[in-house]
Amino acid sequence: MQKQILLFTIIIHSLVHTTSLWELALNYQKQEYFGEAIHCYELLLEQEPYNTQACFNLGCCYLALGQGYKAMELFDRIDAIPARYNSAYTRKTIGLLDEAIELYTKIIDDCPTYEPAQLALGFAYLTQGNFERGWRQHTRYLKQSGKNGDKLRILLKHNNLEGKTVLLTPEGGLGDTLQFIRYAERLHTLGAYVIVIAQKPLISLLSRCPYIDMLLTSADPVPIYDAHATLMSLPAIFNDNEDTFPRTIPYLFADNTLVNEWKEKLAHDTHYKVGICWAADVKNDESRLPIARRGCPLHMFAPLNNLENVSFYSLQKYDGIEEIHTLPNSFRLTHYPDLDEHCAPFEDTAALIKNMDLIITVDTAIAHLAGGLGCTVWLLLPYATDWRWIYNRTDSPWYPTMRIFKQQKPFDWESVIEAIHRDVLTEI
Repeated sequence: MQKQILLFTIIIHSLVHTTSLWELALNYQKQEYFGEAIHCYELLLEQEPYNTQACFNLGCCYLALGQGYKAMELFDRIDAIPARYNSAYTRKTIGLLDEAIELYTKIIDDCPTYEPAQLALGFAYLTQGNFERGWRQHTRYLKQSGKNGDKLRILLKHNNLEGKTVLLTPEGGLGDTLQFIRYAERLHTLGAYVIVIAQKPLISLLSRCPYIDMLLTSADPVPIYDAHATLMSLPAIFNDNEDTFPRTIPYLFADNTLVNEWKEKLAHDTHYKVGICWAADVKNDESRLPIARRGCPLHMFAPLNNLENVSFYSLQKYDGIEEIHTLPNSFRLTHYPDLDEHCAPFEDTAALIKNMDLIITVDTAIAHLAGGLGCTVWLLLPYATDWRWIYNRTDSPWYPTMRIFKQQKPFDWESVIEAIHRDVLTEI
C-alpha cells in the first residue's frame, strides 16, 4: 500500500509540474533520494521494458543503497561495457572478488582501451591481497598518468641511489601523505638525499622526520633532482607486498613539549582514555557512493557511554563538530575547541593522541596519524572500502598497532559499535 501511494504521488507530481517521469527520476537520483528514484525508474520500466538507460540507472540506485544483488541483476541485463563494468564493481563491493576480477578481465579482453576496467582490475587484486598482480596491473595507470617514476626505477634496479637526489610529491589527501611518507625513510636509508613536497598543514609535523632531508611546500622553489615520484606510487615502484612494506613504527613524531603539556593537562583523569574521530573529510566523500561514505554519525557512539572508568576525547576538527549535541548529556566526551589553534595543524592532535590509551577513528587522516605514531588505533570502515584495507581482514599490513572493524552489512554501524563496546571491555 505504501509503495502504491508513493507511485501515485509521483504520477500526480509528474502531471501537475509537467515534469517527465524520466526527469523526475534523474532529479531524485542526483539529490540522492534513491528510494524515490527507484520507484520512478521501476514505473518507467513498466512502461518501457527495454529502456536500458533506466535499467542502468536503477542498478546504480540499488548499488548506492547497498543492495548489490539487485544491482547486479539489472546490470547483467545490459550488453554494454559500462554496465558490465558496474556489474564487476558491484561484485567487488560485496566481496565477490574472484568474480569481479573475471569480469574486469573479460572487459579488457574485449576492449583493452577501457581504462576504468584496467585501473579497477589492479585495485581488485590489491584488495584481494595479491600485490604482485596488483602492482603489475597498476603500472599501466602509472605510466599513462606520468607517475611511473621511471628514473627512480632505474636507480633502484642498478642499486645506484647513493648520493642521488630524489623528489617526492604528494598525491591524494593528507592521510595518503601520512601513510606513504614512510617510503622517504627507505630511500634515505638507501643513500638518497630526499626532498619532500608536502601539503602545508603537514609541514610542521613532518619537520621532525629525520629521514626527510629537505621539506618544502608547493609554493617553494625546487632544487635540481635526479629522480621524482609521487608518494602513492612508491609501493608499486618498490613492488612491495605484505612482507616488505616499510613497517618501522613510529615513523611520525609528536612534539615532546606538547606531549608533556597534554600529559599534565590530563593528569587528573585516571580513567582509560579513548580519542575518537567520527567524521571523514566531507570533500573527499562527495563523489563516493553512500555505502562507501566513511563517516560514522556521532550519536552511534552513545552505547559506549555505559563503559565504566572510560573517558572519551574528541579528535574531530571542523566537519562533524556540530554533531556533539546529538550525544546524551551524560556522555563523557571532552572537546577542545582550540585544538591546534595555538600551534601548527596536527601538532596538538598528535600530542593528544600520544596521551590516549586507544584511538577509535573512521577512515581519515587521524587513522594514519595514529598508526604512524605507533599508537593503538581501531579503524571503523564502511561496507565498501578502499583497496589499502585488505578484504576480510581485521589487521593491517601497513600499521601493526591497528585493528579493523568493518561493516558486515551496508550502513550497519550498530554492530560495529557493539563489537567496539565488547572489545574495549577486554582492554580496560
